[in-house]
Amino acid sequence: MLSWTYGSMRNIRFFVVVAIGLAACTPFVVSIPDSADDLLSGQVLFGEVIDVSDLRTDEIMALNDDLRDYVASKVGDDRQARSRLRKLISGMIEDGLLTLEYDANRTYTAIETFETRQGNCLSFSILFFALAREADLDVTFQMVDIPPSFSADGESILLNNHINVLVRGVRSDVNFLRTYVVDFNTAEYNGNYDTRKVTDNYAIALYYSNVAVESMQAGDLREAFRYLKKGIESDPAIAGLWVNLGVLYSRYKQYNMAEQAYRQALSVQPSNKSALVNLSIALHHLGREEESEYYSKKVAYYRDRNPYYHYLQAQTAYQENELDAALVYLAEAIKLKKDEHQFYYLRGLIHYKMKEFDLAARDYEKARDTAERAQLISGYTRKLQALESKLR
Repeated sequence: MLSWTYGSMRNIRFFVVVAIGLAACTPFVVSIPDSADDLLSGQVLFGEVIDVSDLRTDEIMALNDDLRDYVASKVGDDRQARSRLRKLISGMIEDGLLTLEYDANRTYTAIETFETRQGNCLSFSILFFALAREADLDVTFQMVDIPPSFSADGESILLNNHINVLVRGVRSDVNFLRTYVVDFNTAEYNGNYDTRKVTDNYAIALYYSNVAVESMQAGDLREAFRYLKKGIESDPAIAGLWVNLGVLYSRYKQYNMAEQAYRQALSVQPSNKSALVNLSIALHHLGREEESEYYSKKVAYYRDRNPYYHYLQAQTAYQENELDAALVYLAEAIKLKKDEHQFYYLRGLIHYKMKEFDLAARDYEKARDTAERAQLISGYTRKLQALESKLR
């Protein structure tokens, strides 16, 4: 999902692979509070209540006759879910539907993605979800929390979220029910990342958030407001939608309204970094410096407790040949998250560069043991074997 922040923050994307994995927790339900009526009316910005009744959520994942025929031609009347899944994915691979032209700035419906053969990762997931459901497979969307990226000074944050599709209840060769993850970005998929199942309405809300940001980028702020309002109506429990609404109000310098939107985001997700940063900026514009500084410190608090912040600082130190400093950062990262293979691999590289080969071998082994993807395990094993031959 594309999400915009204001000030030092950069744009946020929810990205979307074929991999195998298991899902985690379920979402909670939030209703739109009465206090948000003014935020969602549009009266302050446009002088009238903005109508969104013409935006039909059922069109996002809808299939036309051509798509229904496509599914029928691939899976036929096969009664085995595992076989239907295999046939559908094989057919999509043969037809180039799993290697579509990636366009990060365009979000399409299922029909549009199929017809244009392009779109962003959310578009691809919507398409597969719709095709799989037509093939009578038990599917749901899954969010993957990709670690944020930090600038070298720790002041700018790029937040990433990733969406894929779970296929559940597929009987394996040994008669166990399995859950498969269909994801269009195998290079980025990491089984160590936290995941959570989300509803159809959640994915629909992400769709509207994306097209809202695309409208914002095009300068059509009224249309952006319409899409955000529809997205919030679809699922008000997504903090990023409220943040985007706050950014829209900030574009109009309506900082009081922006503050309300950011606070609503924090009521849904108290640790949302984007909401905290943007709220701090809005309060600064309102001349409430003490409050602004409070929220700025909260951002620093969460940043310092994020292992990937320390990992990225270690990467920077390593690139600048400040190896002792890099080891200090990595020690903190590992203390916060002990099962991330990247941390051990980087520490192994540092020890190797310091000619501490025994310590490097130990870290390569740890990286291999904590990695989940076969490709990574193979790579770490080769690295370890090469080092072990050097030590003989």
